Amino acid sequence: MSIGDCVRTAGLTASVAFVSAGFLSHPVADVQASDGAISMLERGIQLEVFINESAYLSFEHPSGQGARAHLRVDEGQVRVGLESNAVTLQSLAEWEDLGVDVVSVLLMDIDFDGYLDVGVLDGVGYGGVNLFWRFHRADPEWAFVPISGSVSNPERDDIMGTIISSSRSGPFWSRDVHRVDNDRFRLVLSREGRGEYDVVSFPQPGKGSEPARGIIPTIAPDPWDAEALEDPAFHQIAISTNPGRAYFYDEPNEDTRRGAYLVEGDVGRVTDVDAWGEWFHVVFTHPQTQITTTGWMRGEDLVLPQG
Repeated sequence: MSIGDCVRTAGLTASVAFVSAGFLSHPVADVQASDGAISMLERGIQLEVFINESAYLSFEHPSGQGARAHLRVDEGQVRVGLESNAVTLQSLAEWEDLGVDVVSVLLMDIDFDGYLDVGVLDGVGYGGVNLFWRFHRADPEWAFVPISGSVSNPERDDIMGTIISSSRSGPFWSRDVHRVDNDRFRLVLSREGRGEYDVVSFPQPGKGSEPARGIIPTIAPDPWDAEALEDPAFHQIAISTNPGRAYFYDEPNEDTRRGAYLVEGDVGRVTDVDAWGEWFHVVFTHPQTQITTTGWMRGEDLVLPQG
């Protein structure tokens, strides 16, 4: 794990680095660090300390006017709270289980109340690309309250008031958009990049409900609710490239071919894709007859342009 420029004072080694997390809508109070470093908080602060060393931070807390929270890192143990009420966020054994030699703590206002919350590294994946963080929320009555779940590479979206959790799997990136709700990360939408197109899904109410899904261009903005996926303006376009007949199928299966087909140059809209990206569900409206045909089509018969 990388360590930023170190400041050494009275035997203390600590590192404070900016983390890209979106701009805060309003400034938060300054952070005071034991190494004398004061960092602006528009983008959040990441503290990295060698596992056998110590560091200290204090920052504004919502428990009262002028109240400050205190974060202490001492030989792998991370504690945060008020002077009389502190909780342990991570132990030396937990850092060792992660296989790291650096203690990493991330301060970010993840619930958009104007006060910094505290996250500790909870997992490392894909060769260090995916860094998962577990957070405690600053609370005026209980000092710091744990938030259920963890987020990968978190970024703030100040316009939408959301936290974006991004992760990589193979050549593709995915983004989960969350809001903090009742001390848990509530999933708002997921967006998975597939190269030619993106798959967007929305959780549906009810236990066991399948998420609503849509296929949109990689350059398209996020649709912010499942109903928006019904708007054709969001749909990825598919153009038939088969010089003969590109047939429709009832299912993503060669055995379910129908008589309906597209000819080269016909343009439809993609509303779903199979798990392997080999079949697309297409809606086609004939420009003259206005008759609409829907069904599955082979990906090899189509091209999915952007814009």
